[in-house]
Amino acid sequence: MSTMSSFKTFNPLKNQYNKEEYCSSSIQEIDQKIQEAREAASILASKSMLEISSLLESIKQHLIDAKAAIKKVYCEESGLTEYRFEIEFNRTLFQLNHFAEYILSDNYNSYCTTEEREQDKLLIKSKKPLGPILVMGASNFPLAYSTIGGDSVAALAARCPVIVKAHPYHAGTSLAIFEVVKKAIKASSFPSGTFTHVLDDGYDVASYLAKHEEIKGIGFTGSINGGISMIQYANSRKIPIPVFAEMGSVNPVFFLEDILEKDIESTATKLVHSVCNDRGQFCTKPGILFIKNTTQGRRLTDSIKGQLLKFPDGPMLHPDIKSNFEAKITEIRNLSGEAEFHQGKCREDFFVKNSILIVDEKFFQTHSALQKEIFGPFCTIVHYESIHSLREYLYTMEGQLTCSIFSDNSKESTDKALLLDLAIQKAGRIILNDVPTGVTVSKAMHHGGPYPASSDSRFTAVGSDSIKRFLRDVTIQKKCI
Repeated sequence: MSTMSSFKTFNPLKNQYNKEEYCSSSIQEIDQKIQEAREAASILASKSMLEISSLLESIKQHLIDAKAAIKKVYCEESGLTEYRFEIEFNRTLFQLNHFAEYILSDNYNSYCTTEEREQDKLLIKSKKPLGPILVMGASNFPLAYSTIGGDSVAALAARCPVIVKAHPYHAGTSLAIFEVVKKAIKASSFPSGTFTHVLDDGYDVASYLAKHEEIKGIGFTGSINGGISMIQYANSRKIPIPVFAEMGSVNPVFFLEDILEKDIESTATKLVHSVCNDRGQFCTKPGILFIKNTTQGRRLTDSIKGQLLKFPDGPMLHPDIKSNFEAKITEIRNLSGEAEFHQGKCREDFFVKNSILIVDEKFFQTHSALQKEIFGPFCTIVHYESIHSLREYLYTMEGQLTCSIFSDNSKESTDKALLLDLAIQKAGRIILNDVPTGVTVSKAMHHGGPYPASSDSRFTAVGSDSIKRFLRDVTIQKKCI
């Protein structure tokens, strides 16, 4: 590992770095935290579900008590609005409450223990915690997918110690949350190693932790390149460990028939909000819209374009996301051929412009850059001629988190059924007549998908079933007398 370094977070609304300085964790600090997590693992494994549930409720209450202080640093480091903070903060509280209730339910109890008698044998299968889990803080959700976000809460609910590696651009927010969690842990008489925290503005700490023999699993939300790196670290170990990575997705949207004239404006409004809200920095943001090349389809296209170019502009979450977005938009803008590229206006030069590309299916098929995720307020509209084109795209499409299909529910057809079947093969969540943003925290939610949407499509990163990632089966076999 490299020597310790200091760094600052960034205020996107002021286009300047914040004054506070943070230091990357030293190797000695990290080793100490790993040792604490290792010691806590056996203690947590012996805790009752009632004790774990009470801890989660305590964390929730401590967060509520510290809300004002958390909001201040959250807004300074993300450029997100107070309204967005309220949404994300409440979601964070809901996740804690969701798991606190779920692990006490009969549903969870029956999932955790299975007994069968086989002739003179009694087999008792139970779920056991994996052990210390590394959680990588996400850049686009400073609360709900970061320090005490979905991965951390699911791991704690599974009785696994958590080591959080904060996202460097949200270091202050992450530390504020960590201090709150630490107080709750102390108040609940849990060991300090139950939940620990490290900082770094590079990749050394994450690499070191991912390769450490005491880490038994990894939760990651971020880019495809970042997820692949974590997978490679985990697989290079003497004893590989699972990586539960939620990575990239273009979340295609298909319009199978012309929508009714009265629905054009409202549908366009819904789609534009899904593409541009909070600068399009959601993993489920729709990136490609397939609209049939008809009079009604072109009216829908015009409405989407008009509303998107007028949608309020703003900054990205941090300079790295901004530079990546602008580099990809420059690549798109420079594509040659028959294509329409449009951009909105910016009030400030450090804001980013809402952008849209309108192409025909031939142009889309011959430019692979259009089939990759572009994280930000951008989408591509593809005018297609027949449903056969959609089937061809789905056959070759990479794995996705979501796939949305708008159609007339009163009309059933073999083509529609085949398209739906193909979509199910390629995505973890299929949305009918609605947009993919707005992921509900529930047992029925599946937030994942075939690679590269996520590293293992069998598991979800959202909802109570996400606890399954951090559990393993052990069977005790007894001889009956």
